[in-house]
Amino acid sequence: MSCDPDIQSIYNEHFRNLVTINEEERTAAATSSASGSATADITKAHAEIYNPSVQFTNDDIWIFGYGSLMWKIDFPCIDWQRGYICGYQRRFYQHSIDHRGVHVKPGRVVTLVPATPNDRVYGVAYRVAASERDSVIKHLDFREKNGYERCTVTFHVFDPENRNNEESTKKKSFDIVIYIATPENESWAGDGPNSQIENIAEQIFTSAGPSGRNREYLFNLVKSMQHLFPGVEDEHLLELEMAVRQRIAKDEERLLEMALKKELKDVLGGKGKDLKLNDDDECMTWQKNKIDHLIKFCHKTGWREYFLAKELYGIQILSLWNDDDRRKS
Repeated sequence: MSCDPDIQSIYNEHFRNLVTINEEERTAAATSSASGSATADITKAHAEIYNPSVQFTNDDIWIFGYGSLMWKIDFPCIDWQRGYICGYQRRFYQHSIDHRGVHVKPGRVVTLVPATPNDRVYGVAYRVAASERDSVIKHLDFREKNGYERCTVTFHVFDPENRNNEESTKKKSFDIVIYIATPENESWAGDGPNSQIENIAEQIFTSAGPSGRNREYLFNLVKSMQHLFPGVEDEHLLELEMAVRQRIAKDEERLLEMALKKELKDVLGGKGKDLKLNDDDECMTWQKNKIDHLIKFCHKTGWREYFLAKELYGIQILSLWNDDDRRKS
């Protein structure tokens, strides 16, 4: 893409380092999950849960986390267990318009789909004290309002030494509350082309929302599985992670450079300004303020996804030239 020398020099000085993926990230993007992405500290949240002063009772409830709850616990709990439920598969078949995407550009999050009795979904069980159960359920009902329904299934505690021994796992089982997005909800995305890995990966590649970047949701989920369940593979997660990282490595820098140079071209061309053409000082000040604003914008969470979505689809998931953030709507 040819451009005005001023555009190239401004891009090189202020934006190239922001766009460029370093070698560690590039290697991670080209292969699979590595430390280069901004993933969460999976161990910290679980290490802070156990409270020996709290008495367990039969009225406590257990909540199953198989998505972001595997690393991001936002309710009080008094114990946790690694384990799995049977008869389901974890799939990125739910649009997210309130967490990892927005209405104009939904992201993708996981739900559970019925499968064979031998299929397992691995995740984390969190014990909620009886005194907190009503408030926690109310909180989770609101959190999962975008198409999820609550039900109860059997949870099996994960035993790395005897994970294929059914008799051993049956001795360590209990009821647990789960939230599932069904095909009847308006945000369902598990049919036809929507269910294909390449289309899910494309959506994740270009989406962000109030809870953060969609790709980090995926990468944190993969990292959680690797940390909590070594040796257990979720083929859907791994295939999707590979597709997203390859898309990042192949196209992200090029697309971001094209998008940013278009913004700079508009700024240098005076698009949107109401100034006299012969007022050079005021014009230069206006341009400098716009460029400074653009630099500041490129430090916001989701800025990369903003320019990717705009370049590829003409969709704006954030408000670039105003203070309001469209993700809050």
